[in-house]
Amino acid sequence: MKMDKIKIKLPKTDEGIVNYFKNCEKRGKFIKDTSGHYKSHLKKAKHDLKRAINEFNDECWDWTIIKAYYAIFHTGNALLSKKKKLFSKDHSCLIIALKYWNLIDEDFFSKLMDIYENFSDTISIDLTFQMRKISQYDVDLWEQLTETDASMILELANEFVSYTEGKISDQYD
Repeated sequence: MKMDKIKIKLPKTDEGIVNYFKNCEKRGKFIKDTSGHYKSHLKKAKHDLKRAINEFNDECWDWTIIKAYYAIFHTGNALLSKKKKLFSKDHSCLIIALKYWNLIDEDFFSKLMDIYENFSDTISIDLTFQMRKISQYDVDLWEQLTETDASMILELANEFVSYTEGKISDQYD
């Protein structure tokens, strides 16, 4: 599948991110989390990543993308829970919150840019979200997903889990 055919819906400017974040807050998209619950989010993320790797090894590209996406989602919530005692069921609001509160630093963004030359900041995560929707719901387009697509998303999930473990590992309760 051609990555450039997937529309990215998240804002890219600082002003857009602030406005989007405030709208998420206004709509109650951030839920208070209990202290230490980030560990459960991270455990689920690692489980999903393991399942994504198994699907990749079985050459099942759509389910690789779905499971890798959820590894990214739960990893993001682990980071948000640890740092802000919040989580979000809204996938886009979660991504915006990570960017808004600078929970993912520029070094990690640079690393992502090195791996994925065409994507930076939260854009690669939003691309994953769009591909997950195709994998999960589109009965026509899912067959166009390729090993390259699955590999890219799986790599991003693995990088994000490792990055987040490093950010919170020395701060476990």
